[in-house]
Amino acid sequence: MKSQRLTPASFLLAGIIFLLLFGVIAWGVYFESNWIRSFDLSWIERIQGTISEGKTAFIMFMTELGSMKAVIAMTIIICIVLFFKHKFAEGLWFGGTILFCAAIGGKVLKKIVERDRPNFLQLIEKTNESFPSGHATATTIFYGFIGMVLILSVYQIWKKVIISFITLVWIGFILFTRIYLGVHFPTDVLAGFLYGLAAVFISIGVYLLIREPLRQLLQKLHLADQSQAFKRAR
Repeated sequence: MKSQRLTPASFLLAGIIFLLLFGVIAWGVYFESNWIRSFDLSWIERIQGTISEGKTAFIMFMTELGSMKAVIAMTIIICIVLFFKHKFAEGLWFGGTILFCAAIGGKVLKKIVERDRPNFLQLIEKTNESFPSGHATATTIFYGFIGMVLILSVYQIWKKVIISFITLVWIGFILFTRIYLGVHFPTDVLAGFLYGLAAVFISIGVYLLIREPLRQLLQKLHLADQSQAFKRAR
């Protein structure tokens, strides 16, 4: 067994870059910049121009796989499995990331910006704040987190490429559904995506920094931690 040499600084730096990009969009939305309005109108016209009855029924079903409720439910199941396998550090890391970054962080950002929902064609009814998209945030953090852990846990380049492709396509599809259904502006989902990426990269960087101290703390609590994230046999 050999550990991949992962440096916390590189993940933290990437996370900060994504967070800054999120900040640029948030600034534009908060002050109702013209470029934000032009971008949103352009993509809403393109995406909602493809609406059909059959496609809508399918999208309404699939989009719920990216909802905060679904993500929280799946997170609880995964954490229970990790704890059952004595991977306490990984369970706390994963559960903490979803709780603080997706559930709490996303809600706080919504309250700060307080952007109204689009007043265009809405195929489902939503009344709470629009920015950033909760689905985009939850989807990117949950599926992006799992995708990144898998990518960093394998050595073959072709496996990394396949995992990256599947992860991005799935996240992109959920983001698309929110615009298609008329419940979010394109900048809502783009911001949720960027914030989600920032959360994933920063979370990995922080975990790499505190992994050993956390495991030592768990040992003091008489919990034999068997977490092995990022460790695979060649």
